[in-house]
Amino acid sequence: MNKEDILKRSREENSKGDELEIHKRETARNSGYSFATACLCILAASCYFGITSGTVTIFEKQFVLQDVLWLIMFLTSAIEYGSKYFYLRKKRHLIYTIFWLVGVIACLITMFRS
Repeated sequence: MNKEDILKRSREENSKGDELEIHKRETARNSGYSFATACLCILAASCYFGITSGTVTIFEKQFVLQDVLWLIMFLTSAIEYGSKYFYLRKKRHLIYTIFWLVGVIACLITMFRS
């Protein structure tokens, strides 16, 4: 292999970006997602314990803030694990997805029953 072949191969391998940079971006994205999820969970728990309260109006229908927060948290978790199952094909991700989807359905039932 000559120098040009090595450089060409290196460019092809790095065409999608440096692995370290990709890893750093994924870590930053996951940290942001984890922080947002923690904030949602804390806010939803504070609603559950009566520290905060409120309603959210969507298309002239009012929903309890706590239900909306739990729905967002369950839905984002279901999407996260559904995506992981889609790309990684691990059964545990499918089980987590089903678990979170049950939570989404329970939240929707609670929201539209009231």
